[in-house]
Amino acid sequence: MFNNNKYRLGEYLVVPERCVVSREGIDTKLELRVMQVLVCLIERAGRPVSRDELIKEVWRGGVVSDNAINRIIALLRSALGDDARSQRVIKTVPKVGYLVVAEIEQINTPLLKTVAAVPESHAAATLSGKAETENKPAFDAATDSPTSDQINQQLATPVKTPPHGSSRSGRLLGFALAGLTVSLAIMGGIQYFSKAPPVENISPIKDVIASLEPLTSLDGQEVDPILSPDGSQLAFSFRPLNEETWRVLVQDLRTGVVSQVAGSFPGKMNGRYPAWAEDGRHLAYLRYDGVARCELVLVDIVSEDEQIVGSCGATNQSSALTFNGRQLFYIDSASIEDFKKIYRLDLDTLQKEQISQPHITGRGDLSFALSPDGSQLAVLRNSGWSDTQIMLFTLSSGEWRSLHKVGYPLRSIAWSGDGKSLIYRAEEGQLHQYNLASGQVTRITKILQEINSPKSNARGQVTAVVGELVEEEIWLWDSPLTTDSSPKPWISSSRRDYRGAISPDGSRAVFVSTKTGLPQIWMREFDGVEHKLTDLKRFSYIDELSFSMDGSMVAGSINGAAFTLDLATAHLNMVPNMTMVRNISFGIKHGELVMTDLSNSSGKIKLVNAFSGEELRVLVIGGYSGRYDWATGDFYFSKKHVRGTWSLRNGVEELITEDFTPVFSEAWLVDNKDMWYLEKDDGQFYLTRQSVNTNEKVRVDIKVKHLSLRNISMSKDRKILLSVLTNSNTDVVYLN
Repeated sequence: MFNNNKYRLGEYLVVPERCVVSREGIDTKLELRVMQVLVCLIERAGRPVSRDELIKEVWRGGVVSDNAINRIIALLRSALGDDARSQRVIKTVPKVGYLVVAEIEQINTPLLKTVAAVPESHAAATLSGKAETENKPAFDAATDSPTSDQINQQLATPVKTPPHGSSRSGRLLGFALAGLTVSLAIMGGIQYFSKAPPVENISPIKDVIASLEPLTSLDGQEVDPILSPDGSQLAFSFRPLNEETWRVLVQDLRTGVVSQVAGSFPGKMNGRYPAWAEDGRHLAYLRYDGVARCELVLVDIVSEDEQIVGSCGATNQSSALTFNGRQLFYIDSASIEDFKKIYRLDLDTLQKEQISQPHITGRGDLSFALSPDGSQLAVLRNSGWSDTQIMLFTLSSGEWRSLHKVGYPLRSIAWSGDGKSLIYRAEEGQLHQYNLASGQVTRITKILQEINSPKSNARGQVTAVVGELVEEEIWLWDSPLTTDSSPKPWISSSRRDYRGAISPDGSRAVFVSTKTGLPQIWMREFDGVEHKLTDLKRFSYIDELSFSMDGSMVAGSINGAAFTLDLATAHLNMVPNMTMVRNISFGIKHGELVMTDLSNSSGKIKLVNAFSGEELRVLVIGGYSGRYDWATGDFYFSKKHVRGTWSLRNGVEELITEDFTPVFSEAWLVDNKDMWYLEKDDGQFYLTRQSVNTNEKVRVDIKVKHLSLRNISMSKDRKILLSVLTNSNTDVVYLN
């Protein structure tokens, strides 16, 4: 753990727990490993640090190429205003290592001030891998591609790993910094809602913390890990950070050699979700392009013979495969709208049989895991849109049993070695264990990073993924119409920061962050001070944040239910009866909200009293997203299944433009007869200002690589907040 230490390094402030370096109030976000290298150098100031020492401390002894270290040093120098020629901050000592030469000052002050109760903290591991223990309870798929030669060199490089089986060393994992968001679908797509904040049906949680041992350290994203039946090999899916396609790799844990599984991958075909056969020689995986082709592939990893044994939904792939003798279990559905179901494929006859029929609200069966004795499936069934029901299916009798319900989506589950417990990712981003006999829930990991996707092999050996695939942070654009200006990082942390909204006067912003575990609403003053405004005890989808005209209140939705938040008192008010709504924004008068009612198919855009929930007026029938122009009092909206933006003046609807169709309330705004929204054209992002009178457009390049198109907020003096996305490293760990 970094003990909340910050460092003054020359003109820069280094904040390890937030993975940022700051100068004159401008934050620069660093990758996890980049910050770990910087802290390693700072803590050894006064002497050069060799490459071997860096590899031992940061990569935990893995074999790391010179290119990887050179890249990190170059990134550090760039972030710190340094370069390889001047070396004012980090000096290269030839044939020795690297030395910090800038002046260093350690600052031992808390990072944040809060105005609400802070959730009980996680225990965190140190950079060197030794954990500090705390007894406090806590709450529960990119673009500049490396060459193929670089990838092949990396895959052929042995990686030192702990021996398999019971002789593992038991070292605690050295992750003190948080990872980044798991799913682009949650960030950029339509979310599913439950009618009320979810509640887990559990007794109080106790802690029995497992040690975590690193298995991979490739420069990219490692997911879908599964150990071979004897524990000697690890199969996983891998993608370099700036590539789009996935491949299945196998790492021999005895030698450290990593190799790509044989198979043809024409075009943009991906390989995901590997599963071991009981002989430890054959591997099944899913090969798909996400558009028109999906197939189940069986490969002999010794002879490299490949067989396509089945097909699957082209755009709705299975997220789980598992063998049971000569049978292969997987999930499939006829279409996106159809329920996901579990199928059993006979590998001798290639005949498939459907074994689940989830006739419920939701999306069906999302994942499963076979028990160590092969008699039962633990099944994750989506219900009520955002809820997950953990179920048990007995293969011999066909009996289903409901075990445990959680109020958030789950996509991976594992068995303990004795077959008596199930392991899953809890709502705080840590792993919990559910005892089948007692129903007791135990927290078994407690690190500052996200840990997810637990999977178990036939012996109940469990692997998981540390880190999140996508990082999101909030950038500020001071002068968007000035040609030489560009947005800069403004709100970032060791976790995900998103849904930023700036106040009308530009003095502060609210946003959602998972930096303390569960998603909470935070406020950031323009001087940089941050306050936590909520203390939600359960995982919640917080969305559509916006300020009132006077800046005293914030509105939004929690699990699809409308709320307001008084900033003076931090009082959270759920708007009565408004439990299935979206596209929420403030009206002209104080305490009035605009929202779209999703409780029926009529598509009513309503004006509602924020305090009583009373329906004041139906503004539009058949509408989807609507907003007021506070400067003129005019109302603008989009219609369901109709292209374009419309105005409503004196009860008369008029088509303004067909160029833009608003979908999400926080993805557009209207100010003094100008619409502002984000566009992407041939890979380039633009800020567009369009006159509602003349349709004249002004487009400004946004100089970022990955931008969320569903989030823009602007103050009266035209400061703009944007959400910026980047891919992040993830690694595979073993739960000892």
